[in-house]
Amino acid sequence: MKLFYTSLFLLLTIFSFGQTETVDTSKVYPVAEYMPMVSNCAAWDTTYQMQRQCSQDVLLKFIYANVKYPDTARMNGIEGTVVISFVVNTDSLISDVKVVRDIGGGCGDAALQVISALNPLGLKWAPGKQKGVPVKVSMNIPVKFKIKEVPPYDIIQGDTIYNTFDKVLAFKGGETAMEAFIDKNLNYPATGNDSCTIGTVEVKALVEKDGKVRILEMNDFSNLGMDYQFEAISATTATINQWDIAEYKGQKVPATHLIRMDFRPTSATCKTTLSKFDNAQKIAVEGSTLYNSGQQEAGIAKLTEAISLFPDNAEFLYARGNAYLDMQNYTGACEDLTKVKEILLVTWVDNLLPVICKQAEEK
Repeated sequence: MKLFYTSLFLLLTIFSFGQTETVDTSKVYPVAEYMPMVSNCAAWDTTYQMQRQCSQDVLLKFIYANVKYPDTARMNGIEGTVVISFVVNTDSLISDVKVVRDIGGGCGDAALQVISALNPLGLKWAPGKQKGVPVKVSMNIPVKFKIKEVPPYDIIQGDTIYNTFDKVLAFKGGETAMEAFIDKNLNYPATGNDSCTIGTVEVKALVEKDGKVRILEMNDFSNLGMDYQFEAISATTATINQWDIAEYKGQKVPATHLIRMDFRPTSATCKTTLSKFDNAQKIAVEGSTLYNSGQQEAGIAKLTEAISLFPDNAEFLYARGNAYLDMQNYTGACEDLTKVKEILLVTWVDNLLPVICKQAEEK
């Protein structure tokens, strides 16, 4: 009988271990047998440990390429680690993004913004699994903020461009002389007089150590087109050897200078358009001044008035879009900055715009 009971116990034990544990797919698991990871890494034909390391490396690389150290934190010497938690769902998207540990100075919000951008920017996940079944899994990601010594230059499009100087870059004779030089050398395309085409082009000129001038960036705020952009380039490059070169620690260094050029029709029939444009620019400046002084609604109203006069002026739209963003009016910011991107064909809003528009959808 003792042998019989012992055998029965063993059979029951084996039977109980052979049962499949029920997996609750509605539950959020703090840990899963197979943890979520970036889908490209999960598809990599190697060990589970190497896949997880790959996923961590990709995620951290994305975070540190996009996170911005808040000015408030940098100025106050705030350093440390922010911890962000989120849930990786079975549909490969994340949700419930929140700060679980903050260090202040805006660092928590900066990290939160980057993690919230994972979905809009298309970073997909292979979901976690429990007993082979896809489940929701919570994840914690540390984001470190460490103040480093800032070099006196930036690397932009492969060019070393200084931002710290003993002697700043300046046009010979000053800004007034530069404006006069540009006016003399800037040609207005004759065809523009037929339609009274008017607008502003802003050029970021790179002045090399030897005095040569190149175009680093150009913003055609009114979408004037190639003829006007060509004339802006010609007027800018004509300033070769007209600069007092920037210096750092006794050495001449490359630096940039913004040059604004207004293209104004010369036909007498365009006087009304000229007056309207000058008025719109004046109103836009008033709007920005009011907003920056704390009169937000009055500032927005002025910027809106300027936009009503020139609806496709990216400069006016950008000013109002940034004001909306500051007020957390994500719908307004999404609309204005989307139009700015369409007009200027720029990529510098690509990282932020999906996050803004996503916030607008969730409001």
